[in-house]
Amino acid sequence: MEPLRLDDPEQFGAYRPVGRLDTDAGGMRAPAARYIAQAPGGERTVLITAPHADATAADHGHAGRFYAAAAEAQRLAGTGGPWLASVGELSASGAPWWAMPYRPALPLPAALDAQGGALPERTVYAVGAALAETLAVLHAAGAAHGGLDPTAVLLTGDGPLLTGYGTVSAAGADGSPRDRLAGLIPEFLPPEQAAGGRPRPLGDVYALAAVLVYAATGRIPGDQAADPQAYHQGDPLTDPLTGDTGYGTDPYARDPYAADPYATDPYGTPADPLDLLPPALRTALEPCLHPDPARRPTAAALLPELLRGAAPGAAAPGPGAVAPGTVLDAATTRSGAALAPGWLPRRVSAALALQAADVLAAETEPDPAFLAAPAPGTPGAQDPIGATTVVGRPATRRALLAGIAGGAAGVAAGGAAAWAATTEDPPPPPTTAERLASRNTGSKRLTGAPPAVLWGKGLGKVEPIGPPVVAGDRAALVVAKSGVFALDLRTGEELWEQSDVSPAGPAVPLGDGMVLVPGKDLTVLDTADGAVKWTSEKFRRGGGTPYGALLGVEGDTAAFTVKEGGKLAVVGYDLARRRELWRSPGSAAATAALFLGDSVVLVPEADEDAQHRDKPVAVSALDLGSGEERWAQEYAGMAGGHWAAAGKKVLVATAGKDMRGYDAGGDGAELWNLTAEPWDEDMESTNPQNFGPPAVQGSVVHALDTFRAMHSVARDSGEEQWKRNPELAYVGVLVQAPALHVTPDERFLIAGDDTQVLAYDADGGDLLWRFTDMRAGKPKYAHRRRVAVGRNTAVVASGSSVYALPLD
Repeated sequence: MEPLRLDDPEQFGAYRPVGRLDTDAGGMRAPAARYIAQAPGGERTVLITAPHADATAADHGHAGRFYAAAAEAQRLAGTGGPWLASVGELSASGAPWWAMPYRPALPLPAALDAQGGALPERTVYAVGAALAETLAVLHAAGAAHGGLDPTAVLLTGDGPLLTGYGTVSAAGADGSPRDRLAGLIPEFLPPEQAAGGRPRPLGDVYALAAVLVYAATGRIPGDQAADPQAYHQGDPLTDPLTGDTGYGTDPYARDPYAADPYATDPYGTPADPLDLLPPALRTALEPCLHPDPARRPTAAALLPELLRGAAPGAAAPGPGAVAPGTVLDAATTRSGAALAPGWLPRRVSAALALQAADVLAAETEPDPAFLAAPAPGTPGAQDPIGATTVVGRPATRRALLAGIAGGAAGVAAGGAAAWAATTEDPPPPPTTAERLASRNTGSKRLTGAPPAVLWGKGLGKVEPIGPPVVAGDRAALVVAKSGVFALDLRTGEELWEQSDVSPAGPAVPLGDGMVLVPGKDLTVLDTADGAVKWTSEKFRRGGGTPYGALLGVEGDTAAFTVKEGGKLAVVGYDLARRRELWRSPGSAAATAALFLGDSVVLVPEADEDAQHRDKPVAVSALDLGSGEERWAQEYAGMAGGHWAAAGKKVLVATAGKDMRGYDAGGDGAELWNLTAEPWDEDMESTNPQNFGPPAVQGSVVHALDTFRAMHSVARDSGEEQWKRNPELAYVGVLVQAPALHVTPDERFLIAGDDTQVLAYDADGGDLLWRFTDMRAGKPKYAHRRRVAVGRNTAVVASGSSVYALPLD
């Protein structure tokens, strides 16, 4: 156990750390910080894992992806057998961390330090068999670990524990190198994953073999020694089989022994750690390190080889065979026989005993309230730790689920999916290894995992105006001040660019493959090739009656404002015949037009900075055919409100904690009013639970609140149908709740907030998956993800990047 440092946290929920587990042994810094911590009075001891502060400072999305990995590990608890470390508690707010019950444990590098060098052959076989069996179970469930390295393996007196859960950290856009992502040790990444391939089961096999080579030789793959004095982060890295010095390194760094992987260094030591292995172990591990994933064995196929090595002269026990007893349920595992007494070297056992003594000697101040409380889990017990953590609660579809699936391109942080679009250049084509990996592994996606990214495009300094537009099944249109360009909806390739328009607002899709772009004039483009079909000369800016703003479009009718004689008017315009239908006095407060049956309702678009929500707002309804006013109302308390047309007669608005329905087909009178009940009284006092824009699905109106929770009410009565709180406060309560988008088939509700895209079940409000796109560095401010949905695809604008997610 290492002493705490001055910059270490003083508290994790109810736990106080008493020491660090990791010592950066072997020159290897664990991807996350681990602390041995105790509850008040020392009544409960846990192992806390938290992201490094410098990693979260350098990468805006790292904390969210860390949480997603822990949530996925919690969901997989029990599925990987006794050697998969379980996540017992997970932070519910603030900085993320997770806890597991403490037992004396040494990370693999620290075990080598305690041993004074490489581990005995029997220990290596035993560790390998237990880990291979764990991976085989995970792979059979459609999951991939994605971040296996020596620091992810803890040695205990009962057997090894696999931690780490690196898929969230490892995921990225295809072709985007991952060898320098926070949370990874690049020397143990399979080459196809380091080059930009997806985390997959056969990549786990490569990483396992690299870890076992390290355990058996004390050598880091591609490096000169696992020695703090010989290793540092700037050393060149060499692929142990290909000798490629570009593997995870600076392109200018060169390893003098890389040209021949079997060359010797100046002291006569083999440059390839494989040469140091016993012949039988080398025979088992060398195929696992092949750069072609298709040439590697599966974890299930590797297991019998390791079992034979762990028990020389004995056949590997078949499935279900009963092995000699060990402490951890060995009779139900094939690898239990390898962990018979004596598998762990004496020096490592002694180091574990010293650690246990240090922990017993550590003291924390007793908390009378804690000591007087009933034992957690007993009826009526109020666990003081449960006030700040999610204790022993299995993740559900409404929880954050990470995409640790062989077929997932990213992670949910989402399944926080993590994806980087940081350059203008398209990613390189997939390598042969990536193609083989995708062909030879399943495409099964775990429930809750996000879909794989279809494509991504960096826009450089171009900043999109408003959300993208999905034009039919072929194109995604992105509008910027410099013009409009179209991307192939399936591949992301640019189809055309139209720079002869100067857009001033988002594009509006019309029928017959056309799109209306408001700019210096009203311009209609053909989405097939970007050609200008027509412009409205009469209402162009600078003309006799310049239009002010486009308010809304429904079918062939558009409503926009014009200025005449210094006064504002609203014009109804027939887009098909290109002629004015009517002109009606307008209000400066009206910034949007909603079409309800035979009426056009003029509403004030949401003022997100409204300071006085109790101020009344003016709303009026015009006859769609003539433009004559049908009714006008002032609604109190709706400043900063969001408005939506719900069918032909109901106008719905949300403002603050209120959702209201109005009779748009009559006189605009209020039909119903719903006030959101707070999920958490303490949180509500500092973070109001305000509604976002409403979305209409038939006779049901949905809205998210600032906690990303779903509220659904009956359109005509305001009766609450359901509400679901996915409890995602760990990424911060939003200042403004995101808008929802109903997919054309009405199966899903899609939203984009400041860090992620969320998909909800439209029929029950359950959170189905989350996708967090990852940006390099820490942006100065958060960009709200803007979403457009098509029949099978969601297109997302995130800062100066655009990407597509399939909706399946």
